[in-house]
Amino acid sequence: MELYQLNTFVKIADEGSLTRAAELLFTSQPAISAQIKALEEELGVTLFERTSRGMQLTPKGRLLYEQAVETLNAAAKLKGQAQDLQQELVGEVRIGIHTDFDFMRIGELHRAFHGKYPRVSPHFVQSMTANILPDLRRGALDAGFFFGPCRYADLAVDTLAEVPMQLIGPADLGEAFRDATLSELRDLPWVYTSDTCPFFTLTQDLFAPLGEEPAKVAYVDSEDAVRELIRAGAGVSLLRADDAMRLQDQGAGVCWSGSGPSIQLNFAVQVQRTGEALIDAVRSVVSSMWLDDAAKTSQIGA
Repeated sequence: MELYQLNTFVKIADEGSLTRAAELLFTSQPAISAQIKALEEELGVTLFERTSRGMQLTPKGRLLYEQAVETLNAAAKLKGQAQDLQQELVGEVRIGIHTDFDFMRIGELHRAFHGKYPRVSPHFVQSMTANILPDLRRGALDAGFFFGPCRYADLAVDTLAEVPMQLIGPADLGEAFRDATLSELRDLPWVYTSDTCPFFTLTQDLFAPLGEEPAKVAYVDSEDAVRELIRAGAGVSLLRADDAMRLQDQGAGVCWSGSGPSIQLNFAVQVQRTGEALIDAVRSVVSSMWLDDAAKTSQIGA
């Protein structure tokens, strides 16, 4: 029995699909089918049955699933302990960044890494929330920041902050926009993010009490695009509060006077990789930057 067979077993059980498991494991469906067949023959137990709902664990398969997860976690812990025996962490860590590098304090993060782990090279990958979570799951990233909730049980998530959001419109809307009611806001042209962006859900929730969505003049996939369309006078939208205030200060936009929603800033790694020295080092540095600063701010405010 090999660890890769157990990993395949667990992935199929988690996903309920050979196709999705194959995608996550960077292999083909016939290959993982062969792995499961070999594992079943070695164990003398049928692990799965095909149903209309996909690949479902048999009763015996369910009993062995928990042991397989424990075995994989123990192997990951062993690997992490072996790395801890080294006197110095060495390597590259790929970190997904989902929004502006200045907001994410990338310079500060790099300095913190270099100060504590001078031979670790962080590789900051510009991406977006919709891509970072699947890239983490399939191993294309070692860690990543993202906005909004995470529905994947195989990712370990640290919530770092509640980020305030703000409605903002083109500057020429002036006081009429600043003091508008929610109904009046709905009647304006809107720049929407695509439905894979967590900002999309925030905007939908904002207008849910009215029972009618606003008119959408454009869909975009990045905050850069939202900012440029607001500058161009295309419509109104939702941005991080700091971002919206910056546009207003530049004379390129006007902020609504009402209170906006907030969104969680999160950081995630694979559950199975927790315990690895390099991964734990990344989480430690990120937490010390965001959570410690939040605690200091809270104490000052108190």
